[in-house]
Amino acid sequence: MARPSARHRRRVAAGLVAVTAAAGLAGCGSDGNGAAPASRPPSAKTPTAPPSSPTSPSSPASPRATDGTNVRACKDGTCEVKVTRRVTIRMDEDRLEVSAIKVTSLKGDEVSFDVVLAASGSFDFNCEGDPRCQTMVVGPAYGSPGSAKITAHPGARLKANGVVVTVVAASRGTAVLRMSPR
Repeated sequence: MARPSARHRRRVAAGLVAVTAAAGLAGCGSDGNGAAPASRPPSAKTPTAPPSSPTSPSSPASPRATDGTNVRACKDGTCEVKVTRRVTIRMDEDRLEVSAIKVTSLKGDEVSFDVVLAASGSFDFNCEGDPRCQTMVVGPAYGSPGSAKITAHPGARLKANGVVVTVVAASRGTAVLRMSPR
């Protein structure tokens, strides 16, 4: 058998140095206290982890709201509520120029609701922070103050007359809405 040339031995040695350096860097890190982790001496047999049982995907924690499900806390336009079904949130019509916010549907990460205008019929309205936000203004008509129909997603910020409604979270038929005066 022929001996490898000196050039071949240098290439192999350089390759071993590169592999050793890469393996050393892969173990670099910190334990959070600034100390490097302790290294184990190499062994001929690396222990393997026991086979794990299949795990079911964990569901995200249910979103929490400051005022829980108490929609009456929203009367003055300041609240954070969790909704899990169709509900009407009454507002101070004189102060906020909105008489109610009606949650009409909760599907996936989508919340649909109507903003019912005050009897005055004036309306200043926009939706931002959600490129998928859909809006439609209906009325006002004789005997009906009119409303805006909105379909929004987490991050949406709806400004309607004197109130701002933010969709904090929405998932699996549950939404957290935060309201504040404008």
